[in-house]
Formats: sequence, structure tokens, C-alpha cells
Amino acid sequence: MEYREFQKTGWQVSEIGFGGSWFYGRPEEGLRPVSHGVEMVERALELGINYFDTAPLYGKGRSEEVYGAAFEGVTEPHFLATKVGYYPEPFDYTRDTIWRGFEASLKRLKRDRVDLLQVHEAEQAGWDGIFGSERTLETLLDIREQGLTEHIGLTGSDLGLMSRILEETDEFVSVITFCKYDLLTQEADETLIPTASDHDVAVIAASPLHGGLLGSKRDDWIEKGRFEPLYDKLKRIEDMLAGEPDGVIGTALRYLLSDDRIRLVLCGAANLEELKMCVSVSDGRHLDQDLIDAIEEI
Repeated sequence: MEYREFQKTGWQVSEIGFGGSWFYGRPEEGLRPVSHGVEMVERALELGINYFDTAPLYGKGRSEEVYGAAFEGVTEPHFLATKVGYYPEPFDYTRDTIWRGFEASLKRLKRDRVDLLQVHEAEQAGWDGIFGSERTLETLLDIREQGLTEHIGLTGSDLGLMSRILEETDEFVSVITFCKYDLLTQEADETLIPTASDHDVAVIAASPLHGGLLGSKRDDWIEKGRFEPLYDKLKRIEDMLAGEPDGVIGTALRYLLSDDRIRLVLCGAANLEELKMCVSVSDGRHLDQDLIDAIEEI
């Protein structure tokens, strides 16, 4: 496992992080036992992963509950990040709602603090919901001041909004972008990633397989017509990478790790096989520039 500095935090984080969105069970599979999550976390730590991400939204708190059980008694150094947003419903990004949601997260996680507390999908809060009086930023700063989180971060799909937020305040140390920077799209490279780099904010690339379209969900999504505008590009990428030893999945991960502006790639592994595959690319080998150029030309 290779490690990278998490920008201004000074943390040394594994360049592959564990995203806890599906390891407790995908919707079509049903909930897996807590013991499965414990085994996944134990194996992740053995493989060198030290960064773990979750949110109240994932399984309506189930992901946090599994992490709470999995980390009991764990002494290996690690970083745990969760988010505020969505729960309790209706979530209005006021001080009271944020505090109630965060306290519920701590209870599920069986912790008295987290390392990173993030705004879950900043566009749900909007500019006023972030910067307004008694709203998100003020509340997160209070939580940080009380020692309940070391740092605060952003996540979301609205790249322009997140860029504006990073330009307005230097309080956020990280930003997650998902399905906006991968083999199929470099949209985040037009706005968010350069802005984050300029402000020394760590960029986390989540959903590196574009919601599974580049991986195990490919056929299912195509059957359902999801991400349809990307199908031509997907076919061209698959044809180009047919001879690559890492295949599409490994190349997708290496593509992101080849960008030194990306501090962390979050893999939402659902089982031990997927987890091992994600970790296998963290070996210091990056893509040749010619291949990167070919990908970006498509």
C-alpha cells in the first residue's frame, strides 16, 4: 500500500480508502450480517488501508452501525470520516438538525469523536444552507471547536458550488467528487480539482468505476438504461483497454492514482474479492502518459 499526504491536515493516508456505502449489503442482496463488515474492516486494515468513510444515508445508518461494531477494540491507527445530511428527516441544515444527526452518528459508530466530518452533498444545503447564520458551516465549526471532529470537509455533485465554497472559506480540508472524474468523464478537472489544488484542499475520488458502469454493475445498468449517454464512450474505452493487463477496472483505478492531485481513491468494495482488487493497484505503478492522453481524448 502506498500513502499520500492529505494536504493541510498532515495525515498520511492510504491512497486506497474504504468507502462504506455497500459493504453491509447491496439493496438487491439484502443486509449482510455484522460479522461480514467486521471481517471486511479487519482485512482492509491488514492490507494497509487506514482511511474509512461512511454516512448516515448508507443503509439508513446501517453502515455506521457496522463500522461501530467493526472498530471495537481496534488499536491500529486509522482515520474515520462520516457526514451530516439526509438524516434525521426532514434534514434542513439548521444547527439543531445537524447536531441531532451527528450525535446519532456518534452513537452508531460507538465513538465520542470522528476524524473528519463532511457535508453530505453540498448542493442539498445550497449556498445559504452552508453560510447562513446558525446553519452548516457555523455548526461544523462549533463541533470542531468542541473536539468532536478534527477537520471538516465537503462532498457533492455540484462542482461549481463546491468550487465557490472553497474560494470563500479555507475551513474545509477535503472535497469528495463522485462520478465526475474517472475513465468516462473528466468534468471535475475543469473546475473543482484545480480550485482544490490552489487552496491546498485534499481531493477524494469516490465511485471510481462510475457507479459500477466500469465494473460489476455494467450489464445491469445498460439493461436499465442508466448512464446511457456514456455507452459509446464506454465501448471505446473497453476496446482500447482490451489488451491491458489490469483490464478496465484496474486501469480505472490506476488512472486516478496517476494524478498526484488526487489524494485518495475511495473504493466501495462489497466483498473481500473486490477489496483485494482495489488494493492491488496501490503499488506505485502509474499509467503511461500516452495511455492517459488516449483515455482523455476519448
